[in-house]
Amino acid sequence: MGGLGIRNLFILNKALLCKWSWHFAVERDSYWKLIISMKYGVERGGWSTRGARKGHGVGLWKEISKEGLLLLNNVSFSVGDGKRVRFWKDIWCGNTPLCEAFPSLFDLTGSKDVWVVDYWDPMGEEGGWTPHFLRPFNDWEVEEVERFLSSIQGKRLDADVEDRMLWKETKNEIFTIKSLYKSLVHSCAVSFPCNIIWSPHVPKKIHNSVQ
Repeated sequence: MGGLGIRNLFILNKALLCKWSWHFAVERDSYWKLIISMKYGVERGGWSTRGARKGHGVGLWKEISKEGLLLLNNVSFSVGDGKRVRFWKDIWCGNTPLCEAFPSLFDLTGSKDVWVVDYWDPMGEEGGWTPHFLRPFNDWEVEEVERFLSSIQGKRLDADVEDRMLWKETKNEIFTIKSLYKSLVHSCAVSFPCNIIWSPHVPKKIHNSVQ
């Protein structure tokens, strides 16, 4: 379905559920979000609810929370005060999380889930970064440390601005059902095993009947 202008309802339903995950992430003071947060708790800096435990999270929000991973896997962050973005694990500096861009340095950190603000020193004219590691660096690690520092040195925190979630699939970086639907349809099409299903070794009479 989808090839003749017919929407894939299974994929469309996933995109519709993700819309609620987006609203939960970006809305700050809505009453419905407060109720959901109190019932399930929050994680990832408050961008999402905790995963449903056994005996909890039954019903619609359990499905929304489950499909919300599709949303979180396609976002990056614009850092303001740095209180809701994880320094190593979220995408806020470059196109990949710093833990993936600099895995050997990530291994040397004591706290893997530290927030961006925890490594920021606001003292001085412009402030500066103060990442912490478990030991001094060896000579052969210095080059990677220099690349790491170079990648973050242009970033600055602003205590008066909140962190923002950005959707990767649209130009204005705001989530739409259409953009996620297109992305999911494309990923399904790419992974479809055409070379196996439409095998050239099928008997000629059968092969002709499906063309």
